[in-house]
Amino acid sequence: NLVFDSPVPNMILRNISFKSSEEFTHIRYTAITCDPDEFVEKKYSIRQNNYKRDTEIMVVITMYNENDALFIKTISSVIKNVAYICSKKRSEIWGSECLKKIVVLIVSDGCNKVNKRALNVLSTMGCYQDGIIQDRVRRKPVTAHLFEYTTQLMVDDDFNVQGKNNNIQPVQVMFCLKEKNTKKLNFHRWSFNAFAPLLKPKICILLDVDTKPSHTSIYHLWKAFDHDPHIGGAYGEIKVDLGRRWSNPLVASQNFEYKMSNILDKPFESVF
Repeated sequence: NLVFDSPVPNMILRNISFKSSEEFTHIRYTAITCDPDEFVEKKYSIRQNNYKRDTEIMVVITMYNENDALFIKTISSVIKNVAYICSKKRSEIWGSECLKKIVVLIVSDGCNKVNKRALNVLSTMGCYQDGIIQDRVRRKPVTAHLFEYTTQLMVDDDFNVQGKNNNIQPVQVMFCLKEKNTKKLNFHRWSFNAFAPLLKPKICILLDVDTKPSHTSIYHLWKAFDHDPHIGGAYGEIKVDLGRRWSNPLVASQNFEYKMSNILDKPFESVF
């Protein structure tokens, strides 16, 4: 298996606080040549296993061809959620080890479909390097590219880079860029058949790019599972960005649909 660490650019190093470990100074690249169902069987490994870390939460973000602004909206909100969880210093589960227990997995559907400006955002955060990508390994075509980096940078809604001067919480990021466009179901195969068996997370949270979780959403979802081990799944309420004065009837109708789903459908589903 082709796996190697590549140094992150000096521009990134100048903007981060922690530099004591390779997870902060080097990005790890893995050229995957197998099907997601064979990932564990083919002896692929990930950094979290090398560091012998237990994963409490795996946040899966699925990305297709959304632009950089939509991607920033989602990833910055997730980073703020991680910071909120890590502020729970008195928690028996979180506390000082919070960084090691949350993994953000971004799965992108196809090298030719992904938005290049969204890739630029990932590069700015240190989570992607274009120049190290390999097309073949021992004559086998690469099916997916995996980048692993613990980032301390965030790009805000105004496209400003926030780093050590903004006390950004370090976040473990795995970015899986699939070689081919293989649609929605394949997202979940990579998430749950390839990476989840190695991470062994207590809970998985699924988000699409363009979804903006409130800064406490992930914590409250996790808390529901932590309080009741019999819970098999939980669903957050989806709210629509209404804009000014509900001026768009399509947005208003979508908002009504989401409200009815949350009030009627979801409680009824929980009966079974």
